[in-house]
Amino acid sequence: MLNFLFAKNKVGFIDGTIKKPDKTSSNHMAWMRCDAMVKGWLTTTMEKNIRSSVKHANTASEILSDLRERFGKESAPRAYELKQQIVSTQQDGTFVSTYYTKLRGLWNESQSVLPTPHCTYHRCTCGLGKRLTEHQEKRKVI
Repeated sequence: MLNFLFAKNKVGFIDGTIKKPDKTSSNHMAWMRCDAMVKGWLTTTMEKNIRSSVKHANTASEILSDLRERFGKESAPRAYELKQQIVSTQQDGTFVSTYYTKLRGLWNESQSVLPTPHCTYHRCTCGLGKRLTEHQEKRKVI
């Protein structure tokens, strides 16, 4: 969704960089129309049960903020569920490319739900990030 909004030059409505103008501003109605369009795009891509929980948000930015609060956190239960899916995934006669693509999707989602820690120091030379990444790659192979 972020890529789509970026391509349409509308990311500013959800990240808050395009501020809502005062009601007296000549840009107020144009901003309201664009924000309503972005809210529509966001909500039509959601599952119904999620959509109903954000329908009272006033702006697209509020919708994204709510979604990030609920789903943007590390999730040990989801990481566990993904790990179980990875372990139980089998080729079952499918093409290797199909099997690998499925595993790759699970690995990527697992990494986004519970990311590998890394050193945030700007000029770090401890090598922690590289070692953890190598460890993660070995776990994928296993």
